[in-house]
Amino acid sequence: MAFNKNYLQIDFTSGNFYAHSPEPKEGFEKNVSTKGNTTYRKYYKDGVTGTLEAVSIRESKIGNQISVNIKDGEEIYYLSIGLADQKGNVDNNYAESLIKFLPDLNRGQIITIRGYNFTPDGEKYSRIGISIKSGGEKLKATMTNSYYKDGNLVNGDIPALTFKKDALGKNRPTAVSQEAKNDYLLEVLKAQTERLAWVNSNGETQKEPTPPSNTATPVKANGAPQPVEEGNNDDLPF
Repeated sequence: MAFNKNYLQIDFTSGNFYAHSPEPKEGFEKNVSTKGNTTYRKYYKDGVTGTLEAVSIRESKIGNQISVNIKDGEEIYYLSIGLADQKGNVDNNYAESLIKFLPDLNRGQIITIRGYNFTPDGEKYSRIGISIKSGGEKLKATMTNSYYKDGNLVNGDIPALTFKKDALGKNRPTAVSQEAKNDYLLEVLKAQTERLAWVNSNGETQKEPTPPSNTATPVKANGAPQPVEEGNNDDLPF
């Protein structure tokens, strides 16, 4: 059987996964970058549904990516999510959100995965992250964040960030707390990608096939809010 391979990235502004093409294609929308470059995108606004085959870490010209391999009939999807932000920390939006789900996922599980980025009515900050359903039910990650509320520590699995004011009076996370959080998330990611490694037709564990190197470079939205405490995503509309 010949499989159709689809290499998807995430649009940081909307949270939608999309396929990229330098040329017009059926089902693709025209996209003009801030630099005036024209490409074409096919958005998966309802997410991607299929059997989870693997989760891995792969290197690319734009940095390490978390790759989620999903199979749906003759369609194979490789979903790439950037691991680090511009400062080299584990990205606290899509990457961290996905990592928190990994311990609850298994190879062979049928899932629907999508990203989101929206601001609920009456709220100040955007909700940004990954949502996963299995069996038609929205999954809730069992891994939680520690955070401070009213000066008191609320314990969770992931170490909390502590903040101090810089010379300009802005609150910034301390280097020690940021490093502790990065180390924890990377340890979880390493363990889970080993558990969810790709297995070939002979039952042998090996690296996933490498996506082509000409995929488009995603552009991250500026000014993404940095949440101080963990948000409650039970009320997400999907």
